[in-house]
Amino acid sequence: MSLTDEQIKYMIDGCRKNNRQSQRDLYEWLQGYAHSICKRYANEINLVEDLVMDGFMKIYKNIAQYDTSNYAVSEAAFKGWSKRVFINNCINYSRKYFSDAISLDELSEQQQFEPAISENIMHNLGYQEIIQMVMRLPMSYKTVFCLHCIDGYSHQEIAHLLGINEGTSKSNLFKAKRHLQLLLSSKSKLNG
Repeated sequence: MSLTDEQIKYMIDGCRKNNRQSQRDLYEWLQGYAHSICKRYANEINLVEDLVMDGFMKIYKNIAQYDTSNYAVSEAAFKGWSKRVFINNCINYSRKYFSDAISLDELSEQQQFEPAISENIMHNLGYQEIIQMVMRLPMSYKTVFCLHCIDGYSHQEIAHLLGINEGTSKSNLFKAKRHLQLLLSSKSKLNG
C-alpha cells in the first residue's frame, strides 16, 4: 500500500503522541517490509516475528528522532530510516544472544578448491529459495552478506556497525558467497 506524504506525516505525528491508531496504521503499512528485512538477518524463521515486533517498538519509542526538518516526509525517506532501525535491532539481538556465532566454522580444504558455480543457476531460483539458502549461512557470514549485497553497506560501514575489522568483513563476505556456491552446487546436483 502506498501512502501520500501527508498521510505519512499525519501517521508520524500521531505516533509521536502515542496515538494507538497511528501506531496500528504504521504497523499495517510497514509490516511486510519489516518482515522481509528481519527475515534476512534472523537465524531461524520463528525469530522473525519477534524481531519485527521489537523493531516496531523501537520505532514507536524513537520516532521523535525522525526529524522532519532533516529528513523528507516521503515513503522512501521513512522506509529508509525504519530499515536502519530494523537492521540495527537484528544486529543488536544477534550480538546479545548469539555472541558465540562470531566464532566461525571454516570451509573444508576440498570445498575451498571446488570450481565456482555458474551464475545461470541463480536465474532458476526464486526469491524465497535464495533467502532460504541465505538463512542457512552461519550467522556472521549471513549478516555481512545481507548488509553488503542486499542492503548496500560498504565494508567500512559494516566493520563499524559490527565492531569488526574491515578485513574480517571482506573475509566473511567471501566465505558467505562460497557457502552459497556450495549450497547451489548441491542443489544443482540434486536437480541435475
